[in-house]
Amino acid sequence: MAGKRRATCEVSMDILSQPVRTLKFDGFWRWLQEHTHCILRCGSVDAMLYDHDDFHWALLEEDRQHVVQVLKGKVLVGELVMAGREVTEVNVAPDPDTGTQGHILVELMGGPKEDPQVLYHFVMAHGIDPAPGHKDLKH
Repeated sequence: MAGKRRATCEVSMDILSQPVRTLKFDGFWRWLQEHTHCILRCGSVDAMLYDHDDFHWALLEEDRQHVVQVLKGKVLVGELVMAGREVTEVNVAPDPDTGTQGHILVELMGGPKEDPQVLYHFVMAHGIDPAPGHKDLKH
């Protein structure tokens, strides 16, 4: 997509020292809608979507489902349909696969409370921090 802006984020602290944070799905989804250019990849046990310079991300809500799409222009490349109501919590931590690159792994958990499973995951270019004096999330 011509003119697509890539998010560039500086990480001022050692990302590996950050603890795992837990969020609610609705708060994460609202934050994600403002940070689609920061998604590096996402997926489930059945599918994986990857970012590319020629692609862009779109997030939709249809029939109580949350949809993540990767498009090239107006052509659908891939789609992940998530049942947000099944997500019990969202865990945010440094991505162990990228180490010090500052990428963040977001795991959307569901299933029984005594044995939660990762239903969906996102790898983001940066972390999710609360805005000072607010409970909202910021870039």
